[in-house]
Parts: sequence; structure tokens; C-alpha cells
Amino acid sequence: MPTILFLHGWGGTADSFAPISQYFARATNQQGEPYRVLAPSLPCPPDTVYTLDDYADDVDAFLQQHKVTRCVVVAHSFGARLVAILNARHPKLFTRIILTGAAGLKPRWRFRVWLKLRWYQLCRHLGFKVQGGSADYRILDANGKQTFKNIVNRDLSWEFQQITTPVLLIWGGRDRATPLEQCRRLQSLIPQAQTIIYRHCGHFAYLQESARFIGDVKRFMNTGVHG
Repeated sequence: MPTILFLHGWGGTADSFAPISQYFARATNQQGEPYRVLAPSLPCPPDTVYTLDDYADDVDAFLQQHKVTRCVVVAHSFGARLVAILNARHPKLFTRIILTGAAGLKPRWRFRVWLKLRWYQLCRHLGFKVQGGSADYRILDANGKQTFKNIVNRDLSWEFQQITTPVLLIWGGRDRATPLEQCRRLQSLIPQAQTIIYRHCGHFAYLQESARFIGDVKRFMNTGVHG
């Protein structure tokens, strides 16, 4: 039975890929075999500080529990970070990799972002209270904020370069969380990767055009060629 593993984005749950995962749970492959769909929830654990390797350990344990040695993986944003690490650990684990709005590369800061960061640091130094960081960051407790820093400060360029499995990148042309520039950088790191851009979609392109996403994933899993 072919297995599809879904890895959600930061702050998501096992339901983050519905209706995509629900579709494949009812579907069959070209040989008429039903898919086995697995979608772990990966929350920020309370009262502790996590690293990306800790999250990858959790996914490893999940896969061992379900006796998975080979699978297709579909990952969004934060989930792509885990794919990079898991692939480096187990190069033969994934038979196909589909990444959408993938995170894992350090952004190339523009001057405006750099200036904002310096202003924030100066205000903190002078004792002024200012709100810094993204909305995701601001809602976390102290441990969660450190976990968040551990995640976003790790550059996974080397890990992405190790991928030799067929890869499909699906990206929203209007993605602001992981801009299109990140997709182009991933293409340079994974030369064999195929790419589809959903021009009018944002960071959640897989939900905004779910039917198209399902079709593209099916074609890629069956033939490795997208339309």
C-alpha cells in the first residue's frame, strides 16, 4: 500500500492539508492500490524548547510507529524544513517529494527590513518596549519564542542540496511568507526539481487551488511529469 506523508506548516495540525489528504485517503494509484495517508500534528511543545532536530525526531518516531520505510511526502512551509533534515538522515525514505511554500532558507534581507531590525534593537537597548517579530512569534511564550528562533535561524541550504529524489515545487506567485525568490533559490539548490507557479495564490496555494494541487500531485506521483 503506497503511503503519503503530509507535514503541515508552523502552527498547523494534522487537518491542515484537508481536503487534500481526505481526497487521497479515498483515492487509489494507477495500479488500483489505495493510498495510506499519514498526517502527524507537530505542535510547539509547552514548557520546553525544541530544535528542528527534535521535531525531526518526533516524525522519525511517528514513522517507526507506523512501520513506514518508504513514502511520498507532501510538505508545506515549516514541513519542508523537516523534509530536508529527514532526507539527509534517510536518503531513501522519500520516493517523491512535493514542497509548497517551502521554508528553510535564510531570507535575503532588503534594506528596509535591515533598518527595521536595527531600530527595534536600538529601542530595546534604550529600554523602550516595542513589539518585534512576526505575528506567529509574538503570540508565543518564552520557550516558544526560543523554539521559533531555533527554527528560523537554521539555514538548510546544505540539506536541500543533498536531495536526489524527484522533487516538485508548487508555489504561490503572491506568497509573502516565503516569497517566489525562495522558490528560485531552491531550484538552484535542487536542479532536478520541477516547478509550478500558481500565479494568483499566496502562501496557502494548496488550499486556494486545491483541485489543481491534487491534479498536479497525482501526475507527479504517477509519472514525475506535471502539466
